[in-house]
Amino acid sequence: MVWKSDDGLLYRLRHCATGKESRAAVHANRLKVYRDDRDTFYLRHNIKPKQVEDPLPKAAEEDIVTPEDEWYPTERVLSHKKVGNKEFYRVRWLDDQASETWEPKENVTQFAIDQYFVEKRRKSTQRRRRQR
Repeated sequence: MVWKSDDGLLYRLRHCATGKESRAAVHANRLKVYRDDRDTFYLRHNIKPKQVEDPLPKAAEEDIVTPEDEWYPTERVLSHKKVGNKEFYRVRWLDDQASETWEPKENVTQFAIDQYFVEKRRKSTQRRRRQR
C-alpha cells in the first residue's frame, strides 16, 4: 500500500513485481490480505516501511470484540427496498428455521447482493423472451 484516503476506504497500491504505483485507487472491499513475508517484499523493492504507532492500548483492544460482531451464513438475498436514503435487503439465513429478515446494506455481504441482482436480471430476461 502506498496511499490511503482520509476515510480509509480507498487505497493506491504498488505492483509486487515492478514496484510501480497504480494510477487508480482501489476500494477496501476489493483488497485481499498479503500472506507472503513482508521483509522479502520490502527488500526486493527497496522500501523502508514507516513506523506506525499502535492506535489503541492493549486493554482497549480486548473490549472491541463484541458478540454483535459475529458472522452468520446466508442462503440468499430475496428482495430489496429503499427506506429514505438507506437500502435494506431481505435475507434468508442458513439456520434450522430458514428464517428471513430485513437487513441494512452494511449487514449483507457484497457478494450476496451481487448474486441477487444477477439472478434478478436473469429472470427478467427470461420473462421478456417468453412474452414475445
